[in-house]
Amino acid sequence: MTKSGKRPTIWKQLGAAVCITGMAGAAVSAQAFAQATEDAAPAAASTSERPAPYAMSPESSTLPVNVMRARIPYVSATSSGNAYYIDGKKIDGGLSANIVATGLALEYGFSEKLTFGMLVPFVSKNELGMNANNFKNQRGYFNSKRNFYEAASALMIKQGICSDNDGCFGMIEQGYAFPYDLSVQLTTGEPLTVKAGVPLNQGVHHLVANAAKPVSGETGMGDIDLGLKYRWFNNETMGHAIGLVVHVPTGKYEDVTLSQRATGRGIMELAVRSSFDYKLSDDFIAGWQHSIDYAVGKGKIKRTKLLANTELSDIDSTAAEGSFADGFANNNEFERPGIRSSGFVDVKTSFARFSPMMNSLGGKVRYGYDFDTAVRVEDMEDAVSNGFRGATERSSMQTLGLGLVFDGFQLENRIPVRVTWDIDAPIAGANKAVAAVRNAVVTELFYKF
Repeated sequence: MTKSGKRPTIWKQLGAAVCITGMAGAAVSAQAFAQATEDAAPAAASTSERPAPYAMSPESSTLPVNVMRARIPYVSATSSGNAYYIDGKKIDGGLSANIVATGLALEYGFSEKLTFGMLVPFVSKNELGMNANNFKNQRGYFNSKRNFYEAASALMIKQGICSDNDGCFGMIEQGYAFPYDLSVQLTTGEPLTVKAGVPLNQGVHHLVANAAKPVSGETGMGDIDLGLKYRWFNNETMGHAIGLVVHVPTGKYEDVTLSQRATGRGIMELAVRSSFDYKLSDDFIAGWQHSIDYAVGKGKIKRTKLLANTELSDIDSTAAEGSFADGFANNNEFERPGIRSSGFVDVKTSFARFSPMMNSLGGKVRYGYDFDTAVRVEDMEDAVSNGFRGATERSSMQTLGLGLVFDGFQLENRIPVRVTWDIDAPIAGANKAVAAVRNAVVTELFYKF
């Protein structure tokens, strides 16, 4: 095993593993980079560099000058129905997920303190399934059901069948059915015939469940990230870096129907990212990364039919007399008001503390969090039956994860490769229709110009 003194200290500080959030991700295979040589690192390192093993790299670290890093992530997100209600209660929401994303991230060190980076994500698999019975536990189901009940109650009151919503709701729950066929216009403007003798509660259940039933989601490029990271402070104990990130809406969003998952967020977002680390001891480093995102302007979104949720709406939703059409346009704009806060806190260690033979291995434990913005269409934030995907209130997700790292720079014959494996499981959340377990394998390759 090569002694650590033979390695330029700066190489021990190269970057932290890539963090892919949510279930979006990215993709591309990269050619193998040329092998690094002994002169690939600066001849000498700053005396302020901390002698931490590379396997426990500080969060604030940046790349050495003229060094390029390629990160190739492979991310999978799976869920068998786990979800969180708006009050934070964990439920079986009836939606299962199987999503795979890959991608390519390129970073370049302009100086010892400044690094430029770009992430190109690519979703290669985007599958959702639904258990219609358990889907009843979702808040979106409850709100849509109530809206349809109110519409049916208005018809019943108009015809003198009941006198108020409470009385009508009770009759519907007990299985009331109209004695004759009745034509109504849904909020999207679509005509619906309510058949005679069919209990309204059954009809509403099928209507809501069918409107939400998923099919294969979109695949392809996600939202591209462009950013700069500047490490302004670093000493033997701690370090801090500030980053600026632009999330470019290159993923599919506007034309994606209610039955599918998008590959992007549909709107440009600007982020400020703080990366802080603290050396707890010679064997442990704690880190904290926090991002604040703000959506710029508005995005575009198209309406989906409720009776055929794989089709975009082309129906005039102007409210006619006696209908429940809401009059919203089929092509609309949406906003993400407020601030999105996300990040993680982790503690890393090198396994060299157990044996010199394990010098190239390290591990970590991580707590992650994501407090997302609302999605507002025409000033609406409630999950209602309006045919617009994503009109929801704020959501949140908290996870607990473990990670392992292999560091090729710690081998006797050094290789410029680093591989990280992370698994993150949800431990808390709110207003999340799907709470998935995320597995990520990130391969990092280095090249010195």
